[in-house]
Amino acid sequence: MKRVLACVAGLGAVLVVGGAGWYYSGRVIVPSRKENSYPLEVIAYDDSRVTLKGEPDPAAPGEYGLTWRDGNATLGPVVSVTGDTVVREVTKVRRGTLRPGVRAYLDRWMWGHEDPRSALGLPYAQVSISGELGDFPAWLTPGSARTWVIAVHGRNANPSEALRYMPVLRSLDLPVLAISYRNDPGAPASPDGKFHLGASEWRDVAAAIAYARGQGATGVILYGFSMGGSIVPMAARRLPGEPIKGLILDSPVLDWNGPIDQAARQQGVPLWLASVGKFVVERRTGISLDELDHVRHANEFKQPILLFADDADTGVPPGAALRFAQLRPDLVTLVRTRGGGHVGSWNVDRPRYEQALRDFVTRVAL
Repeated sequence: MKRVLACVAGLGAVLVVGGAGWYYSGRVIVPSRKENSYPLEVIAYDDSRVTLKGEPDPAAPGEYGLTWRDGNATLGPVVSVTGDTVVREVTKVRRGTLRPGVRAYLDRWMWGHEDPRSALGLPYAQVSISGELGDFPAWLTPGSARTWVIAVHGRNANPSEALRYMPVLRSLDLPVLAISYRNDPGAPASPDGKFHLGASEWRDVAAAIAYARGQGATGVILYGFSMGGSIVPMAARRLPGEPIKGLILDSPVLDWNGPIDQAARQQGVPLWLASVGKFVVERRTGISLDELDHVRHANEFKQPILLFADDADTGVPPGAALRFAQLRPDLVTLVRTRGGGHVGSWNVDRPRYEQALRDFVTRVAL
């Protein structure tokens, strides 16, 4: 009887661990379509300054948007911090009514989920890219240069993530193709409906390169943010014959072990269970996290790389990016910032970011 009870207890433990690993793996590979949350409250507003209260930190250094359900404003520096309230400069209320009681969020993207015309006044076209799974929507801002920039957003994001960088690229007359990829809204789903963390999404980048070449591009620069910074390096490794002139990587996931372990720490999940989750991720998708470790494969890269990493990034710890830069100093121009957080290097040091972007693109494309 004791032996039976021990077997039952052991089986129960296996089921519990397996179930927890299945749940945790889903947090990594299952697309999320959650609506935006609005954790900040506007306490006061006087046309030039706004008082905010709430989480996450409304005193984050740098330049941000303030986005609420039907409006958006551009925020400048912090004026003062008193207790749990923060006063920031308001550069411009772009749309909607900013007033006490409004719930909002601090917007690193600056302009929420707008398009290039509504956010920046830039001309653009909605285009369709034909890929192996079907047609993928994308934005195309025009330019006369023969080198195109292909922008690849992060996990559960969308092409609006690229808006901050379009004015610099527009000033250099480079066309920008900001793409969607499998499992995005409006794009085809992958056969299993799961993210493959770059292991299959790179094929949608290949389709975007083919589209650009079909429109007259003679070269491309691939620009990836967060998970897009895992997809782009995989495309570069898988497409050695394509005219990829350079890579721009912003807070890239160059090794998935770091962000998966970091998310476990933030959620109070033991690291051994995160390891189980990784095992389940590989079994549910057929991918290899070792193959997606671009640091391990650093010797495969041939193109110059501009790499942005922020020391305060709690979503994708910068360690892998820094190791990659150390391994390939012949290719990598590293721009390291402080206080911007995940994909926040532009926000915390816009002049430095834009100068590095301008210098790199001019060197490799023009």
